[in-house]
Amino acid sequence: VVADTSREQRAASILLAAMRGVYEFRQVMLASLGHRVSARARMGAWTEVALECDSDIPKKDRPDGLIRLMSGTKQWSALVEAKIANAEVGEEQLKRYVTQAKKNKIDAVITITNQFVALPTHHPVKLPKAQIKGVELYHWSWMYVVTQATLLLDSGEVSSPDQRFILEE
Repeated sequence: VVADTSREQRAASILLAAMRGVYEFRQVMLASLGHRVSARARMGAWTEVALECDSDIPKKDRPDGLIRLMSGTKQWSALVEAKIANAEVGEEQLKRYVTQAKKNKIDAVITITNQFVALPTHHPVKLPKAQIKGVELYHWSWMYVVTQATLLLDSGEVSSPDQRFILEE
């Protein structure tokens, strides 16, 4: 239901829905960040999240999504910011997301762009260590996301026809 002009929100929404709906995809993507997803773990994903400290934050700085992983008594959460085409997350914008994460007790910030990195723990935007203390910072390229989905489909690990369809789309 997002406007045609909001392609970044659409892309983030599709990715979060696929992660939420396809267990194996969620497992692979979050494992790349060092988080094990057991069969009993629950994942919630939301778009257009309004955080407590949003009153003084411009709408353009609202993150595209939020992931919450719940496993027993443990919880882990991450803000998600997606960019498409040649758009990149700038240093100032990333600093604001890190600040929002800290204020709202969110564990991580995940950015998704067309920029390549060697590992999801390597971020294309360098921030001072003091700035990101207490918040994990990750990056996925869109090609990495597509590659992980393709590898899962080709391996036959996704056995549910409905989940295969979601991942293929």
